[in-house]
Amino acid sequence: MLRKKNPHRRGEEGHWQVSYIDLLTAMLAAFTLLLAMSKPDQAKFDSFASASSAKNIQQNLSTVAKELIETINKDSTLRNQVKVVLTDDGVEVRFATGLLFALGKAKMQPDGYEAVKRLAPVLLKFVEARKAYISVEGHTDDQPINGGKEFRSNWELSSSRALDVVHYLQDSIGFVPHRLSGIGYADSRPQDTDRDSLTGKFTDFARAQNRRVVLRIYYFNGTTL
Repeated sequence: MLRKKNPHRRGEEGHWQVSYIDLLTAMLAAFTLLLAMSKPDQAKFDSFASASSAKNIQQNLSTVAKELIETINKDSTLRNQVKVVLTDDGVEVRFATGLLFALGKAKMQPDGYEAVKRLAPVLLKFVEARKAYISVEGHTDDQPINGGKEFRSNWELSSSRALDVVHYLQDSIGFVPHRLSGIGYADSRPQDTDRDSLTGKFTDFARAQNRRVVLRIYYFNGTTL
């Protein structure tokens, strides 16, 4: 025998379902209202984003610095001639000027081309993959140029040396132009400030340290472009 369904029980089940839907609707409305009333702290968000970006950049620069140091340590011709330094402004690859250029000259020597060429694969891979930049910086000692036939001053000499390296990186290695720049500092940013106690002039060792070419790997305004 079939039992008849109780119409009152069916009504009770319907009321339970309606009440549950009403509760969910009310909760959704409450969450929506709270979300609409809340105001995100843009300053905190920007600060967090900036900190995260800076951390990633520092990790990237630390990685390429490590790879460059490993490459240099494996090459006896580079080991005592090239130094890698991680600074707040990026990674500096410091070449002794005597390795790249003859005294008073702005055309790279064969050994100079070879030295840059051996480090180029690491530099090129990093710049392309990480969207970084390279600035080539020329530095001289404080001794003035005599005669001035080829270069008016150390400003022109240091700038010409930097641009010679830039052209090599672009024309022979394959760096895209907008990732490169060249600048000459003459003797305005000495690396070694040691002076003779009697004359007050830079020591010969300090002058040798100050004659250098630096490849700086960096990010533009702390961002990738």
